[in-house]
Amino acid sequence: MMDQARSAFSNLFGGEPLSYTRFSLARQVDGDNSHVEMKLAADEEENADSNMKASVRKPKRFNGRLCFATIAVVIFFLIGFMIGYLGYCKRVEQKEECVRLAEAEEADKSENDETEYVPKSSRLFWADLKTLLSEKLNSIEFTDIIKQLSQNTYTPREAGSQKDENLAYYIENLFHDFKFSKVWRDEHYVKIQVKNSVSQNLVTINSGSNIDPVEAPEGYVAFSKAGEVTGKLVHANFGTKKDFEELNYSVNGSLVIVRAGKITFAEKVANAQSFNAIGVLIYMDRNTFPVVEADLQFFGHAHLGTGDPYTPGFPSFNHTQFPPSQSSGLPSIPVQTISRAAAEKLFKNMEGNCPPSWNIDSSCKLELSQNQNVKLTVNNVLKETRILNIFGVIKGYEEPDRYIVVGAQRDAWGPGVAKSSVGTGLLLKLAQVFSDMISKDGFRPSRSIIFASWTAGDYGAVGATEWLEGYLSSLHLKAFTYINLDKVVLGKHYVQEQQALK
Repeated sequence: MMDQARSAFSNLFGGEPLSYTRFSLARQVDGDNSHVEMKLAADEEENADSNMKASVRKPKRFNGRLCFATIAVVIFFLIGFMIGYLGYCKRVEQKEECVRLAEAEEADKSENDETEYVPKSSRLFWADLKTLLSEKLNSIEFTDIIKQLSQNTYTPREAGSQKDENLAYYIENLFHDFKFSKVWRDEHYVKIQVKNSVSQNLVTINSGSNIDPVEAPEGYVAFSKAGEVTGKLVHANFGTKKDFEELNYSVNGSLVIVRAGKITFAEKVANAQSFNAIGVLIYMDRNTFPVVEADLQFFGHAHLGTGDPYTPGFPSFNHTQFPPSQSSGLPSIPVQTISRAAAEKLFKNMEGNCPPSWNIDSSCKLELSQNQNVKLTVNNVLKETRILNIFGVIKGYEEPDRYIVVGAQRDAWGPGVAKSSVGTGLLLKLAQVFSDMISKDGFRPSRSIIFASWTAGDYGAVGATEWLEGYLSSLHLKAFTYINLDKVVLGKHYVQEQQALK
């Protein structure tokens, strides 16, 4: 049976008889265990058992010529398809290129038409811009805006007070009227020091059991250490480091009295503290400030730094949580401003004439008399205050992401004419002039111009510093320059000009 199947399988593929080998492993009677027989399949068919027959029909042989013909037709079909496809793609690409060329020609034509009919705006160079700006500024009366800002409506305007906010909203509305590209406000919550509404600050002369009040000043020094100290009083001129080094007596454990001027209040206090003084009094002398009245009260701050000293390096945004910290520039001794009249009262109880090199009036004395001490009491308190910075921007036409910032302080402890009102008035007039130059004279600034109204400047540029700390990474890359308008008009002399009668 197996032989017949093999024969049929062989005939199916070749049609030719195949040889095979048959092994018989049945044990023979004579003990021979192996028998090998090789036969041809054709012979096996002839000699098959009579009782076993298989009739297998041989299949027809494959036609080789037909197979080759089919393959050749398929190959020719594929070659034709590829030639047609490539030819079609080439025609499509040529058509698209023609369309693009036609569109480009139409765009060039339209640009040429626009160039012909739309005049290009002329660019102002620095010489022309300076001339135009001078003409605009010369036609403006600054005294009116300074008088307006110095009226009771806006003074005094301590940082965060209602009058300070009223002026902030007024400036914001003006920026909107100037048609700026964008107007916005920046809000911060800072800690500033104010006078205690219950307990006054006080300066007294103690002589044994006698207490002679010198002054309960209206002015104060922000960020002074609160407390009271008693000790000998010595004069240290302007309170510079050189002044302390040149003194012929020690200030260790004593209070010092210094003149305002030359350096900041914070530097005077830091110098006194480094020489182990226990307190500082600051006054305005007659020679340095001849127009100041004897009973004038004044204000300052003692923080040797800028910004909110209780969030050093961090922006004071609302509800922002920072670890408790404070600036290392805060003083560790009490500080107080006094009037010239109070200083002269102290000098009457002091001995020793001040050196001629100090260039000071004759009322100045060096040391407090024996058996007398001065007691300084400071009761200032910290107050968390909301402050507002106001911004208006004219967007640049070439580099809108580069900023020129023009800023001025808005707040003032007193009338603030020389510093706050002058700077803010100039800021508003400059904003108006640039707005007119853009709308009427075709001026197009290359970079953006930001007009900024800061508050809490009297406390150490708090408003400006907090804004800087909040957007430091952006300003570091994009701010081009800053123009400060504070104290732009200063001097001791008054100049009056009058045209001759015709």
